Amino acid sequence: MSRQAKKMLFNVLFLLLLVAVTLVVLILSNRELNFQNIGEFLRGCNPWWLLAAVGAMILSVVFEAVSLHFILRGLGERPKLAGSLVYASADLYYSAITPSASGGQPAAAFYMVKDGIGAGKASFALVFNLIAYTFAIILIGAAVFAVRPGYFGLIENWFVKLLIILGFVVQSFLLLFFIGCMFWGKGVQKCGNGLISLFVKLHLVKKPEKWREKLRVEVEKYSECLHALKEHPGMSFANFFCNLGQRVSHVAIAAFVCLAADPKLNFVDLFALEALVLVGYNSIPLPGGVGAFEYLYLEIYAISFGGAFILSAMMVSRVLSYYLRMLLCGIYTMIYHVHRMRRTPGKNETGENENGGEEENQT
Repeated sequence: MSRQAKKMLFNVLFLLLLVAVTLVVLILSNRELNFQNIGEFLRGCNPWWLLAAVGAMILSVVFEAVSLHFILRGLGERPKLAGSLVYASADLYYSAITPSASGGQPAAAFYMVKDGIGAGKASFALVFNLIAYTFAIILIGAAVFAVRPGYFGLIENWFVKLLIILGFVVQSFLLLFFIGCMFWGKGVQKCGNGLISLFVKLHLVKKPEKWREKLRVEVEKYSECLHALKEHPGMSFANFFCNLGQRVSHVAIAAFVCLAADPKLNFVDLFALEALVLVGYNSIPLPGGVGAFEYLYLEIYAISFGGAFILSAMMVSRVLSYYLRMLLCGIYTMIYHVHRMRRTPGKNETGENENGGEEENQT
């Protein structure tokens, strides 16, 4: 077994362990959580709202695919929609099973390169998409505090509040890092090298040259985004709105599930609660936020709902937004992979890339 296969097997086993531990803890600590109560919850749901939740889940995948599609077309490529959909599916699937979503971008880049897209353009598309994704999370979180400012104060658990604050801090730091690399790359690299030297003196980092090289590669990768933005300013707006749509669709899944159980509930209130959950579990580097999502959901939704309702709504929402989406994305990626591997990768008979773009390794 190759090293990559062993790493993937470890990630899957680790995810299964997290899911098992989470379910055991939930069942042991909540008597209301059982298949009978979940069944009764589903039987009492409005099927149209549940269908809307499934539609929102599908839209969350489609929006990411459209975002990558726009970026690649802006770079001169002509990707097929089926290809863009697999780039998004691979990204979402591998992000769901790897810590900190670290496996998503390499998997998506793999299929882009297989389809004849230059490695440089593939890397740029994913990096640029990540910047918009991060900005969308911050914007949604800020909107919640503006629309429902009192919700944060109603949370009784101080640790939950800490996770939400930490989520804002982490996402804001990432966005500032991205912007810093784009506009002040040399300064970011200089500060980063200084921190690495400090960590070496504190015996917190070994092999400093390895970390300096990693920093250099990351800074250069994000610095290239500025040049592309100047050449294609419209691309940034399309990318941002697609990522905002992707995040809104994802958050809306849980809101629609609650509305299915009680159509009289306020959509904005439900959206605000779920957005706080989103910000909070993005602060913890766990695959799909397993464990963190469930913990935050129970604590945050307790502001407005009782235990039995929260537990059933959480399980249904989680199945749709995480497990079902991961399953569908994994199946589509596998089908595309088998089909793609049967064909000759790279160029077609005319000597062009199969997606019609030029063979180029630089953005």
